[in-house]
Amino acid sequence: MANKNLWIAPKIWPGATCFILGGGPSLAKIDIERLHGQHVIAVNNAYQLADWIDVMFFGDCRWFSWHQKELIGWPGLKVSACESLAKKHKWLRVMKKRNSPWGISTNPALLTWNLNSGGCAINLAYHFGVKKIVLLGFDMRAIDGQKNWHVDHKDSPNKSPYERFMKTSPSIKADLDRLSVECVNATPGSALRDFPIVEPEEVLP
Repeated sequence: MANKNLWIAPKIWPGATCFILGGGPSLAKIDIERLHGQHVIAVNNAYQLADWIDVMFFGDCRWFSWHQKELIGWPGLKVSACESLAKKHKWLRVMKKRNSPWGISTNPALLTWNLNSGGCAINLAYHFGVKKIVLLGFDMRAIDGQKNWHVDHKDSPNKSPYERFMKTSPSIKADLDRLSVECVNATPGSALRDFPIVEPEEVLP
């Protein structure tokens, strides 16, 4: 029986280009205001960068407990793959999550977790109907000892999740190619090499 509290993603950006803002330290060097008026998905803390961002996405239920109060008042669309939140928080758009297989789910009622919120957000962008995805702040490595563009993540400083995160990228890339969706990584020096690396100036408006 279908869960009436779960959301089915609509094709709100058919044929468009979507920018996904990750958590990597290089994001601090990007002038986010240049994306004002573009289609933007902010992953986790990236929602804090602007109140005009279209969509924020998170898949980590623990992260929600740290940001719940701020998110309530944030004006954009708030989407999550934490099914346990669906009934209590009606202001969230919560989707059903699958843990495997990795890659892109073509079912608009389902998101593939892909072991991290950034990889899951790529699936969300696909559901929105985009034909090109630009990744910003997807470093997948620490820079000068910093793992994030912000300093308030409560994860262990000794824990490196990048190798685990990137395990799913080949599957994501293969599915996007099959579905004729282009994805580029506008994060110079990124350890994530499954998507073509481009300079931000090549893709920023």
